[in-house]
Order: sequence, then C-alpha cells, then structure tokens
Amino acid sequence: MITLVGMVSALAQAPNPAQTPATATPPEPQRLPFYKEIRKTVVFLELVCKSGTAFKDIKGTGFFVWYPDKRLGDGGGFTYLVTNRHVAMCWDDETRIPLEVKSISARVNTRDGSSLVVPLNTSGNVPWIVPTDESVDLALLPLLPEGKKVDYLAIPLEIFASDDVVKNRDISEGTRIVFTGFFYQFPGVQRMQPIIREGVLAMMPDEQMITTTGKRGTLYLGDVHIFHGNSGSPVFVNLGGIQGNRISGDQYFFLGVVSGMFTEKEEFQLEIATTVRGETEANSGIATIVPANALTNLLEDPRVQGQRDVDVANWKQSK
Repeated sequence: MITLVGMVSALAQAPNPAQTPATATPPEPQRLPFYKEIRKTVVFLELVCKSGTAFKDIKGTGFFVWYPDKRLGDGGGFTYLVTNRHVAMCWDDETRIPLEVKSISARVNTRDGSSLVVPLNTSGNVPWIVPTDESVDLALLPLLPEGKKVDYLAIPLEIFASDDVVKNRDISEGTRIVFTGFFYQFPGVQRMQPIIREGVLAMMPDEQMITTTGKRGTLYLGDVHIFHGNSGSPVFVNLGGIQGNRISGDQYFFLGVVSGMFTEKEEFQLEIATTVRGETEANSGIATIVPANALTNLLEDPRVQGQRDVDVANWKQSK
C-alpha cells in the first residue's frame, strides 16, 4: 500500500508564504492507519472578507501536497497548500465575484497535542496561484509548515489518480471514496478535528459540466454528503479488493478535491403572506469533485515551475 509522506522543515514561517522556499527532504514516515494519515493532511482555513460595509466570515478546508524535485537531491521537493479558488478568493456566493479579503489564517495541529492558528496574511489576500482555465476551482500556495512544531503530512504526487491510473485501475462509478475536512458543528477546541466521510463515485461524465466557477469543465460526482466548510477537502479512492487470484486489501489514491454540491429545490408559498414566494434548498447528497489531474496541471503550470526554478537556484547558491 502506498502511504502518505511525512515532511519536516528547518525553516521558520515567513510573513509572506510565497517568499518561503517550500523545500524539504521527507524522512521515513511512521506508519499510521490510513484514516489517521489523511486527517493529518488538512488544515482549516478562515477568512474575514468585506462585502460593502459588512464583514463576512468564510471557513473552508485546505490540504498539503508534495511535489518531488530531484534537483534538490534524493527525496527533495516542494510543499504546497491547496484549496478551492472560491475559498481562496472569497467569492460572493451568488455573483462569483471575489470579495475584499481582510485576513486569512490556517489552523493546524501541533506535535505537543494542541493546535495553532497561523496568520497567512493579516491584511489582504495572499498570492494564490489559480488555474488559467477558469472552469477549474483550485488555488495553490507555496507553503512549508515548521515540521518540528506542526503535526502534518503531505499527499505525494505519486499517489495522484492520474488519467492513466483512472483508466488502468478501472476507477469508475461505484468505486468507494473517502474525504476528510472541516466539520463546522465541532471543529475542535484543543485540537483541530477533521471529519471523515465515505461514499461512492456516482458519475464520471464523459461530457463537460457547469462547475462551481460557472464555466464548463471536467468534474467527477460523488455520492457523499458534504456541507459548509468541506470546500477544498481532499478525496481519496479505495482501489482495494480482488486482483487476479488474491485479495489486495485497501489501497488508496488521491482522486481530487471537493468543490461543491448539487441541491434539491422545492417551491414554497407562505400562507400568512401569500405574496412571499421562494425556494427551499436541500442537500442532494451529490458532491462535485475536481479531478486530481487538474491539480497536477496546476503544479506543473509554468508560473509554479518558474517559482521552483528560482528556489532551486537560490538553494544551490546558498550551499
């Protein structure tokens, strides 16, 4: 079974995350049950945004990924924080127009058994990198936590369910999936408490759909219940089962990122005031998932690669 990768860093946090080279050499991770591992990949994001004269609190999920780079030596690479575009840019729900971000912070668990709220930027937004394809609801930030203090794991590129993995491993409707993310009813007091939820792949459309950005793009649909704060949660697919003449057990790959859900609407009319009409919205239980391949494309975007080139050059110069 392929495991997640543990990360360490001797770097302290910098005021501007984009100026911190997100490089480190991962040690051999201590094996944990998979469900405990994936809970360590996520952070809780909280933004304070301004809409006109009103302030709005936005909560979402982010997670760490690991992109290897052999130029840094064996096991070297870069760490990134990933979430949805609509979370990172603090979109207005109806207009999909970014609001003014006044502050943004990430809550992480620490190795001493507590948690820590880390301001990513106390004034304005941070320099997220978003896909040039406007249909893709993703955002990326180079960010390396202080590994001696922060209790976290990163999802390595090697377990991404690429298009080839999807095809060769017969990932299809009915395949079991699991995600972990923010639970707004109980986020945790002493420590951040990510929730685990399971379901199945409901549809892998061979046609483009309207995504959470309002553009046509590629999505997976999951029969898994999501709610407020789950945006940006990592989704994994379980490829365990019978292979050939043997039972392989559980084997997980990173499938994609929760971006939204479908609602069920029902018209209503209030008898007390018959002029008041509207619609109630219920959660259909169908979530939209941005495929892992879209995140790979963003990690290999020339803008992101250009930052890695600069960091590698600076690293070599400092040796």
